[in-house]
This record gives sequence, structure tokens and C-alpha cells, in this order.
Amino acid sequence: MFNSGMLFVLAGPSGAGKTTLAHSLVDKLDGVHFSVSTTTRPARGEEVNGKDYFFVSKDEFQQRIEKSYFLEWADVHGNKYGTESSWVRQQMVKGRSVILDIDVQGAVQIKEKMPSAVLIFVLPASNDLLRKRLEQRNTDSGKTVEKRMKAAAGEVSFMGVFDYFICNNILAQAKIDIESIYLAEKMKIQNIGWPDQALDYHSGYMDGLSFWAGKRIVVSSGPTREKIDDVRFVSNRSSGLMGVSLAEAFLSAGADVVLVSGPAFNMKPPGPVRLVKVESAEDMLLSLQKEIKDADLLVMAAAVSDFAPVSSVTGKIKRQGNRLNLDLEPTVDITASLNSSCNVLSFALEYGDDAVENARLKMKRKKSSFIFLNRGDKPGIGMETACNSGMLLFASGSEDIEIPLGSKKFVAFGITAALGREILNNG
Repeated sequence: MFNSGMLFVLAGPSGAGKTTLAHSLVDKLDGVHFSVSTTTRPARGEEVNGKDYFFVSKDEFQQRIEKSYFLEWADVHGNKYGTESSWVRQQMVKGRSVILDIDVQGAVQIKEKMPSAVLIFVLPASNDLLRKRLEQRNTDSGKTVEKRMKAAAGEVSFMGVFDYFICNNILAQAKIDIESIYLAEKMKIQNIGWPDQALDYHSGYMDGLSFWAGKRIVVSSGPTREKIDDVRFVSNRSSGLMGVSLAEAFLSAGADVVLVSGPAFNMKPPGPVRLVKVESAEDMLLSLQKEIKDADLLVMAAAVSDFAPVSSVTGKIKRQGNRLNLDLEPTVDITASLNSSCNVLSFALEYGDDAVENARLKMKRKKSSFIFLNRGDKPGIGMETACNSGMLLFASGSEDIEIPLGSKKFVAFGITAALGREILNNG
């Protein structure tokens, strides 16, 4: 069974006890590693460089920011703290979970870049208890304690961004709470690929997955938005679930996966998948041009808006009168514009008796190696649903493959495996 490592982020006011809880999880459970942050502040007491923190100068920290070295970084009480991005993802690819105890600013940044990260807010039972803990540490002056107490109110206001809350009043109970969260998250389907116990029910369906081990896959997902003004836009219907499911399937097969997603409801791939967020069709084209340079496969699952306003307005168009006339023009054909040297899987949403023929024509027009045909006239599948089914067509002339009805994750695994078999058999 595939297991993706997870990223757990503990945050809360200074003195809440998040570091103690983080270490308790690392000490008790196998496969959980404590991430060491980089900071510009001087070492305290017996802190050791490389164990408690990586201590660097302000100039070195700034250089690392400019090189996009950090998954998150923040200025906290006059000092900078940051977490190395590549190290975290490498651990998760190996099935190891990483736990961070950081400030609230950093946690919010991580949720933006890695939506699958599990954010846990830690807080003592009362404001008075927090103050008492800070005073008993004997590491901060009275002035610093007051500064931290004032900051705590601002930090608590961001609690709504988090996934879980732990009241760290009785330490033994708080340790049980955080372990329960970890075990529950570990059992999520998102983090375990397709369980081995389920394989026997669809014999041969997953054959071909292993082909993708070590390959680099770029998946486009979600809709694009084309601005009318700063509030309104033209778009296509798409939840982004199919693209995320395909990213999960290729990751489970052992591939290095990048997900380039428009503003979708589902933008939460497992942590090892690098997420690139885009807005418009032009944005998506530029990002894909960069990402596919050394890719083995491009999966064009995105529902790119076919039209965009000829011009857009800064601000908000006032509602005056009863009509707003839009002059629309076609958006860029991303697949054709990329002229990719790697294999391309396109998607076709078709209606009526000519659906298969239209999908074949689209595959030829876009010079794709494969195309997945979605039927827009069948209820309960496709756009903004949890389930899907369809037909996989091949430019090589290989026999079409029917992908049966199931969750979009089930369909994604079927597509991924079938593509692996096709390339192994036909090159």
C-alpha cells in the first residue's frame, strides 16, 4: 500500500506548549520527523545549531528567501523564521510525516502553498495561564512577555484558518488529542493511494501503474477565470476533483507530480505534489510552458474557459441600467500552443451520437497521444460531481478502453494504469 507522508503544523501563541506536543508525537510514533526551522535569532540557553534551529545571519536568510528556499517564513518579534521546502517534500515522498511548530503567520503561508497540510491550533485554557507560562520560562524580560501577550490576541484571530484545535490545559490529554488527529489523518484515502485490500475486486485494473515510477508528470486542473472586472469573470464549470485525483494516482504510482490548477473548489493534492496556482488561460499556458520542459507526460484535465472578454475593467462595474454587453474572444488553445515534446493526455467533454468521433478529431487536432472522453449527457458523472466514467482513446490505434463508473479517484487510477500499459505495449 502506498503511503504519502503528511505535514502537520502546530501553531499558537508563544508559551502555548506546541513544541512539547510536537516532540511528544515524534518520540511516540514511527515515521514522524521534527522539522528544524531556520532563524536569524541568537541561540537561547543550551540550544544547539542543527538540532533546535539552524541559526543564520539576516543576510543569509534574505538570500534564501530570494531563491524560494522556504516553504514558509515569517518575521516574529523582530527575528525571521523559515522552513525549507524541498526537504519537507522529500520526506513525504518517502512516506515520512513532518511536524512543525511555528508561528501563526507561517502556518497560514503553508496552507496557501500546501492545502493538504494539517493545521492544529494550540492554546492554554486561559489568558492568565498563558502569561504564567511565559513568566515561568525565565527566558524573556517583562517587556517581552507583555509584547508576546499582546501578539497572542492577534494570533488567535487566525484560528479559523486551522483544521483542529487543542486546549493544552492538561498535558497528558493534549498528547492523546494530537495523536488521535495524526492517526485519523493517516487513514484518509487521500494519503494511502488505492489500498491493497481493494485490488482483488477489480483484477488487472491497476496493471500498468508501475510504469510511472520515477517519471515526471504535469497535471493541469480546474477552471480558468477570465476577468470582466476585479469582481466578475467568465469561466467553465469544474470542481478540480478529477485533476487532483489524477495527481494522486500518478503520485501513488511513484511519479514526481506537479499540479497546475486554476481556482477550483478542489485544490488539495497530497503534500508531495507541488501545487502551482494560476488564474487565467494565459497564466496556465505560461506555467505549463515552464513545467513541461523535462516532463514525461502532460495531463490536460483543466476546464479552460473557451472565451475571454476583449477588455476588462479595473475595480467593479456599477450596475446601471438592465444590460451589460460583453465582447468575447477565444482564449488561447493551450495544448496546441505548447507543442509539447512529451506525451499528452487530453480530455473531451462531448454530447450526442457523434461523441466518440468528435473526441478522435479533437485528439488529432491537438496532436495528443491519448484522450479521455467524458459524456456530458449522462447524469451523475463529469463536471462538479464525485463520480465519473468514460472511454480512453489512443492515437496509436489501440483498442479503446472503457473506464467503468466509480469515484473520480477510481477512474483516475484506471486511466493512469491504462496509459502505463499502452506505453509499455506500444512504446
